[in-house]
Formats: sequence, structure tokens, C-alpha cells
Amino acid sequence: MALNVQKIYADLHPLAEVGGTEKKTSAYVVKVLDELGIEYKAPVGRTGVVAWIRSGNPGPVVLARADMDALPFSTEDGGMCAIHACGHDAHTAMLLCVAERMLGKVQSGTLKLVFQPAEEIRSGALWMIEDGVLEDVDVAIGAHIRPEQDMPAGGMCSSLNHVASATVRVRFIGKVAHGARPHLGVNPIDEAMSFIAMVNSEHYDPNKSWTVKATRMQTEQGAVNSLAAWCEVMFDLRAQTNDIFYKMLENMERQAKAVAAGYGGEVEFENVDYCPAPEYDKALMELIDEAIVETVGEQRLYGACGGGGEDFHFYKEKKPQIRSAYFGIGVGAAPGLHHREMHFDPKYLSAGVDVWERILTKLIG
Repeated sequence: MALNVQKIYADLHPLAEVGGTEKKTSAYVVKVLDELGIEYKAPVGRTGVVAWIRSGNPGPVVLARADMDALPFSTEDGGMCAIHACGHDAHTAMLLCVAERMLGKVQSGTLKLVFQPAEEIRSGALWMIEDGVLEDVDVAIGAHIRPEQDMPAGGMCSSLNHVASATVRVRFIGKVAHGARPHLGVNPIDEAMSFIAMVNSEHYDPNKSWTVKATRMQTEQGAVNSLAAWCEVMFDLRAQTNDIFYKMLENMERQAKAVAAGYGGEVEFENVDYCPAPEYDKALMELIDEAIVETVGEQRLYGACGGGGEDFHFYKEKKPQIRSAYFGIGVGAAPGLHHREMHFDPKYLSAGVDVWERILTKLIG
């Protein structure tokens, strides 16, 4: 059989499921792997699938990863629905086609195909790792479609400018008092405002990119002429390097405790979720550059692009000795990733399959 990436993408797109619920998507992947006669195991990492193409000869184990989950959006009736607004259906479609292309071409080592759930909630990679997916891996490679803001449709880049990112929840617990007798209480809103100002005054390496900002503030609902019992602030953190990222978290927690102690209140500090920054292998990036030029031409090779966070980088963090890389496939997605109306022409996915095949052939072909 000869798989058509556009057909598979069309099949997967309406199966959109949010992280941790990708049962229909996984079933589709398993069905195709069965038809191809490829060895696999499912479920792995709750709703993920892992497949192998083995050469039987010595060589590296190369992990090729595609994420499968969609994003949640509200509906007019107040409910929720899942929409593939980030292209993970395209990633799964390409990797299935790559699996077929690599049959009979793995001459050394093993190709391990990982269809991962729950990237959007920054959990899927960790679930896969907990189930042992990294134990024998030497090289890990991922890819993501790119929007029109990054490069024209048909362009390719060998690395994405991902950053470490986190969502942090800080809840200041004060002491309720009547507004006429504030000296008898502790105002958690004052604590929160002081903390935000303190966080905003921090400075890190100006030669690296980083940002921390308050994104939401909530207080106890009640009488407006009384001090609230608590005030909660949510923060979004981003940093180019893991060193800066972990320093930011450490400083924020220390400062939150200091503010609470200074006001006579209490504080709860929680790193709700996070993903680390990439640590790409230079030689692997150069190999991907070569594969792109050889496949689609030098005129379609662009420099590093993109941004945001990616739980793919947990693979490198949890097993530092592996070599990792993550490349971009330009499809001209518009209006942009994570927009509920995101769309692109699936014809550009064919080039993504070609580049994937060339990269893997260079490594284990």
C-alpha cells in the first residue's frame, strides 16, 4: 500500500481529542500500523502508541516523535469541543507515512516511532517516559508545522526557538477585617501587588531572552467593604535557557514567602506545569540542514524560527546523554497556531514526509 499524507490528515482532523483522551486517534494509528505490518505497543503513556522498525544490526535507536492531541475551545452553548488548531493531526499523518517509507530502509539500529498524547498540557512526554520509552534511545527528533508568521509555505528550518515555560500559581492568604478597621487584618491584595512589583523588578542575563508576567488575579468573592481572605495570582514564565528558568522559579518562591512574612500573612506557591528549554545537538542540526537542502533545495532552508514551549524537551532533560533536535515544516498556517480557525493547504505536508525520510535515512539507513 502507498499511504497518502493528505488523505490521512483528512481522516485524523475530525477525530480531534484533547490531551489524555486520544483513543480514536490512537486507534487510527494502530489500524494503519497493522495494515503496514509494523510492530507496535499500545497504549503507552496512557493513550500513546510506540512502534518499531528494527534492522537487526548494531546501531543507534532513533526516536521519531509526533504529538496527537488537539486544543479545547468553548462552544456557543457553553460547552467545550476539541479542535486541531496546532497541527498535531498533521504531525501524526506525516509520521505514519514516514513509517511506511522506512520499511526496508533501516539498515542499522532501530527506528522507534512515538505517537505521543497530551503535548498541549505538557504531560504526554512525561507519561511516555514513565512507561520506559527512553530506556534504549540514543537520538530523539521531533517536528512541528509552522505558521505564515515564521516562514513561507514550503520553507523548512532545522531548529525551533523553543523556550522553557511554566504556569505558576501564587495564593496569598490574608486575614479578614472590616474596611473601617484594616489594622486588624492582613490585605492579601496588597501582598499580591507588592509581589508583582518585586517580580517585575528582577533582572537576568540581558544576552538571553526571558519574561515573567502576571496573567490573572482573583480574590475571594464577598463584601466589598471587607478585606478578602485570599488573593491568587497566575504567572506565565518563559526563558531561553534552563539555568535562567530554574533561577526565576527559585527567586519567585523565595520572594513570595518574604512578602507574606512581611505582611503577616501566608502564601501557597505552586508550579502548575512546565516544560524545559531545548538543548539541541549541533551535529544533528547540521545533518537536518543538509537533509533539507538535499530534499527541497537551499532556497527553502530558513534560519531558526518559532517560539513557545514544547514538552518534547523532557526527553533530553530526563536522559541528558541523548542527542536531540526539533525542526520546522512551513505550511503557511493562518491566522496562526492555536487559533480556532487555523488552516493550511495539506499539500505542503508531502515535503515534510520527504525531509523526515531523508533525515532518518542519514542516521540509520
